Amino acid sequence: MAVVSPAAYLRVYEPLAAFPAAERGRWQRYAAAGPPSRRAGSRQERAVALVASVRPTLDVADESAFVQWIDGLMFVCPWSTQLRVWQAALEFRGLLPERVAEAFLPRRITEPAEIELDRWKARRPSLKVHVQTCTWMVPPPWFLLFDPAERSLVTGDTAERSMIYRTTMSLARRRASRAVEAVGTLRGGTGDAPAVEGIGDLARWLGSFHPQSRVELDYDGLVDLLDDGMLRRDSSVEDIVEAVSALRRGRTDLAVEAYERVLMRWRPLQARESAS
Repeated sequence: MAVVSPAAYLRVYEPLAAFPAAERGRWQRYAAAGPPSRRAGSRQERAVALVASVRPTLDVADESAFVQWIDGLMFVCPWSTQLRVWQAALEFRGLLPERVAEAFLPRRITEPAEIELDRWKARRPSLKVHVQTCTWMVPPPWFLLFDPAERSLVTGDTAERSMIYRTTMSLARRRASRAVEAVGTLRGGTGDAPAVEGIGDLARWLGSFHPQSRVELDYDGLVDLLDDGMLRRDSSVEDIVEAVSALRRGRTDLAVEAYERVLMRWRPLQARESAS
């Protein structure tokens, strides 16, 4: 049986009005049929991803989604599982030397996926992925989109045990923009440069969605690796907020200290990935 690594998710929920008319009707019917809960949907999505990893074609009519109702308005986050699997496979292969890549992901598997992905991009240029995934940790740039007060934490012996942050797109974009400006002082000088690039990519991704969208950070499978005390003490958002604030004041030393606290908090989980 294939094992799916524990992962965190950054999701964008767009208002129903942001979708083309044909898709709006389909999502309305989907919501009326009773979509899965967030927890059940996450498990179902992981199962779908295993199938998607070996399937050479895409049928967007079969896509599922997470649905939220806020103030009487419907917001939709399509899973786009097949597209995400293909993109991840191609990105993974691109990071490896050819001989190593061929051993893990032979071209006979990735080439059909690349052709199909290009076909769908040509047919639907507006097609976009509403979900970002990271296994074994939460990427530090994700934290800067949120405020500590936006956290929803459920602990204890319950199936709904979770750690979730939710905010509006306008606030997320504003925070990302401030961070992009603040980290400009790090460009070309320190080992934090990859994080700088990650913030820019994140800001551009957010810019592709409807301005009235909602943004959600879900620890999902990572909560199974952290006990209740660790979840309550997790101050990653606070530390990233402090790092950005310090940069804006010109205190690079304090910013690096705060950023390092986040990295140290997640290193034990990353070590599990190396050992697995």
